[in-house]
Amino acid sequence: MHTRREGRHLSKDLSAIRQIRLGDELRAWRLENNKTLTDMTAGLKGWSPGRLSRIERAQQQITAADLAALLDHAGITGPEREDFESFLGTSPPKQWWRDLDYAEAITPAFAEYLALEADASEILNYFPSAFPGLVQTEAYAKEMIAAGLDSPNEERVEAGAEVRILRQRRLIHDPRLTFEAYFGEVALLVAGDQEVLAGQIRHAITVAQYPNVTLRMVPLSAGRPGILSSGITLMRFPDDLENGFAFIEAVGGMLPRRTGRDVRRTERAIARVKRCSLSPEDTITALERKLEELT
Repeated sequence: MHTRREGRHLSKDLSAIRQIRLGDELRAWRLENNKTLTDMTAGLKGWSPGRLSRIERAQQQITAADLAALLDHAGITGPEREDFESFLGTSPPKQWWRDLDYAEAITPAFAEYLALEADASEILNYFPSAFPGLVQTEAYAKEMIAAGLDSPNEERVEAGAEVRILRQRRLIHDPRLTFEAYFGEVALLVAGDQEVLAGQIRHAITVAQYPNVTLRMVPLSAGRPGILSSGITLMRFPDDLENGFAFIEAVGGMLPRRTGRDVRRTERAIARVKRCSLSPEDTITALERKLEELT
């Protein structure tokens, strides 16, 4: 699952979510006060419009001293200044993929997604025609990746599947991720290999019984109300449970949507899917029934 913000990489000092939000807030303040990048950095030693732009887009880290200098230069004081400074923290982003043999193949945009996923405390996920990535077996993941639009070679399929499996550690290692996932019944009807599908269903039944996982199927009988035009992912974070990041599936990857309006819209879409889905217990029953057919 790749996002499209190819130019972004993460700070060594701030968690992914804090760095992105700090950049967003700096840019919002600048625009609200009718200041250009040049206005904000003119006469400030060690700064340039390009540097501030990279910080606003979370492409470059910023230290507490640098942030203080920028806020002093802009004349930002009082509670407003405290709001900016509250984004600074000491917890580093969880960049667990850095030591993988194929880490260089992970784009900055996908790295951002992985870092946000590692920071998240709760993820809600909907896939209309496949099992969600955090529930997939390695064999099923390879099938899905190989069928992608970009026609990946064998090495990329292997690497992508391994990353997908490693990401699933969040479901069993503390701090455990709360995962609520929905998938369409179409996932049970389409398969490149029946044995792979059977293995995937067995694994889904197992994962569905984890205490921190809720897995629900949207049956074909739900009709149009149960079908969204794309897959969606909503992440929430322990330091800000009311807000979050939404990702919308699109050609070429997952497009990030992080404004409050986008998050609320995603919440409403997931609520609609939930109303149309089977209960967790009925979902397991449906999976067991399909497994009997396959075996």
